[in-house]
Amino acid sequence: MTDNIARQYIHITGIVQGVGFRPFVYQLATQYALVGTVINDSEGVKIDVQGLRSTLASFSAQLVEQAPTLSRIDDVTITERPLWSELEKPITFGIEQSQQRDSTTVSISPDQGLCDACKRDISNADSRYFQYPFTNCTHCGPRYSIIKALPYDRTTTSMQDFALCPDCTKAYQNPLDRRYHAQPISCDCCGPWVTLYDAKLRVKSCAELPLIATKHTAIEQLAQKIKNGDIVAIKGIGGFHLACDATNPQAVANLRLLKHRPSKPLAIMVSDAGIAKEVVEGCDVEWQALESQARPIVLMRNTQCGQDVKIADDLAPNVPYLGVMLPYTPLHYLLFAELEKLGATSALVMTSANLSGMPIATELAQVSTQFSGSISAILDHNRPIVSACDDSLVHYAGGKIRVLRMARGYAPVSHFGTGSEQSTGNITVALGAEQKSTIGLALPKQWLLSPYIGDLDDLDTEQRYQDIFHHLAALYHVKPQQLVCDKHPGYHSSQFAQTYHAKANLTTPLLKVQHHHAHVLAVMAEHHLTEQVLGFTFDGTGWGDDQTVWGGEVLLSTPQSYQRVGHLRQFRLIGGEKAIKEPARLLFAILLECYSLAEVKAMKLPAFSAWSEFYFNNLYQLWQSGSQSPYTSSMGRLIDAWASLLGLVDKVGYEGECGLQLEHVAMCASSESALSFDISKTNLIDWQPLFSAQLLQRIATDKSETLRHELALGFITAIANVIIAIAQDYSHLPIALGGGVFQNRVLVDKVFELAKQQDLSLFCGETLPANDASIAAGQLWYAIFQHNN
Repeated sequence: MTDNIARQYIHITGIVQGVGFRPFVYQLATQYALVGTVINDSEGVKIDVQGLRSTLASFSAQLVEQAPTLSRIDDVTITERPLWSELEKPITFGIEQSQQRDSTTVSISPDQGLCDACKRDISNADSRYFQYPFTNCTHCGPRYSIIKALPYDRTTTSMQDFALCPDCTKAYQNPLDRRYHAQPISCDCCGPWVTLYDAKLRVKSCAELPLIATKHTAIEQLAQKIKNGDIVAIKGIGGFHLACDATNPQAVANLRLLKHRPSKPLAIMVSDAGIAKEVVEGCDVEWQALESQARPIVLMRNTQCGQDVKIADDLAPNVPYLGVMLPYTPLHYLLFAELEKLGATSALVMTSANLSGMPIATELAQVSTQFSGSISAILDHNRPIVSACDDSLVHYAGGKIRVLRMARGYAPVSHFGTGSEQSTGNITVALGAEQKSTIGLALPKQWLLSPYIGDLDDLDTEQRYQDIFHHLAALYHVKPQQLVCDKHPGYHSSQFAQTYHAKANLTTPLLKVQHHHAHVLAVMAEHHLTEQVLGFTFDGTGWGDDQTVWGGEVLLSTPQSYQRVGHLRQFRLIGGEKAIKEPARLLFAILLECYSLAEVKAMKLPAFSAWSEFYFNNLYQLWQSGSQSPYTSSMGRLIDAWASLLGLVDKVGYEGECGLQLEHVAMCASSESALSFDISKTNLIDWQPLFSAQLLQRIATDKSETLRHELALGFITAIANVIIAIAQDYSHLPIALGGGVFQNRVLVDKVFELAKQQDLSLFCGETLPANDASIAAGQLWYAIFQHNN
């Protein structure tokens, strides 16, 4: 008889905390009449269970097949244990209190948008969560932004100081309640609350701000201010937003002035998908992404085809897309409900509350300091934000949703298995790049990537970067044993790695990875590629092994090494960094490689129409200076030059503007010009054929939009054709596309279309961005496999 009975110890790792996994196990075990226990600790979920063997088999299968929606199971280990004696045997199945372990293998869940059940609660007058702006359950709400340490329990979150009321305690302790061990659980009696502050006075702390409203009255008054055309600040899950009426052109213009953001597109939050359809259009996959629980900003085609909503024209000037997101917190839904009562807007500009270049604000004083006297009000709440987290940004390209900014709802990103088991157990931290910085952490059984931090070009962002470095180590109770960084000696991330490595007296060497190799490795890491690939890394800048600025590279790559087998023909950056802001300098430098100064002047190109004779001559002298005009092989800079040639951008207002403008114009084309690069036997990608005298003369005389459209599309197609042409010589290898240039939707669509025709295996970032935010993942992949050497 006992042969039919077994006792099993089941260890489950992955995203299994804060997602309702224990109550799911409890209910499943109860359903199958099993006895035993389930427990959370920093190594995952552990189940000690006994019952009929046939029942245990069904139970184990259902654990995986019916796992909670927000969970992700990475590994399930089942071991047999001796049967309990009659005295030891549990009578029922129970849930034990979480425990702390020395090692940590569990993954952190990203913050999640409000679930449908909680949305119903806040609109139900009979619910005790009616109009409560912090309503949540195990299926939704903040996670990463409130966690101080693992395992994920209330005492290790920023909710630790909010004592549960009797009703919340009852729900929290009931395994059959969907709020069982929902760590941020609270209600109007025991939880955080909102407060509306007047933000006209210069202040240094929350205590100095004059209180003008609390609880739901605060949201009502905030809605009125938005209706009046004011700019307000709102504290969300991962930081503050600046918000205003997206249909009010003057409010939008004022917000741009306040943010020092004259042309960069602004994202909007709309009350529901129906309103979104008034202003954007997209395919089914894009609408699914918009309405997913992650609630990212989705870049969709800007149409303004609706009758009821007219957003301001200045939201996304001269670009084809509008960033749209739906409400993801109870507070957002309540705010839109109040706006509806007032007959006000159903579309809000929602942009991070920070001046250009600074990190998103997470505290009241930060908002007040940066925007004192310039905003009407600040809606604050008293649930502390442990870790800042921006809004995620995605778009649809190459047949899939691809992440452009990895943050709320998507990050931290964690991967289990392939690669990680190659390590010798060293705790490795990857420091990422200079722009769009992130930090990676490799543990013995998983690796993970932090949310987007920002560009390391100011002290505040650098400080937040260092805080996240220490926070990740503290979360997982580890000390870094191995550091890996970019080879560029001037990056703040590389300098921080050098400093920490020396101060910590690490015995392992500091690993340094070439920037573009890391781009390829990031694609390999995401897709678990461990053998050689052909990588195309097209971006703006990166420190090359020959001391020039790379950015148009073809690399045969393995996790351990790479060989540069092709690259874009070089040209000079006239005046160095200034050329990035003034793309006509790039165009001038390229033309000087093909024509004399006199010939370039005689072309009378529109891009140089404002240049004086003195300016021409001065830049020519700079071009001749090696120290002040370094060589680059950057495809991103070539794109900037082409945008200048077509008259799309004079002065760059934000990173990637030239590429985005070029993409916009290309999407308007009904046909394309036949343009092509030359490719030498050594895979030197020569751009000279693009700048023929005949074509330049045509551009100088033909000012039609049609020509610009055709040349924009023809240029992007030429880049795609280069990739496929070179890839055909390595058709036995997978192709990896990395670098910010592959954020161009038209280019990615074209490359995937051509690759499919040629039956080539093609990979590009999906959950990891193509841009520098994925560099840390590539660095981790390098470090993990270096241990085998």
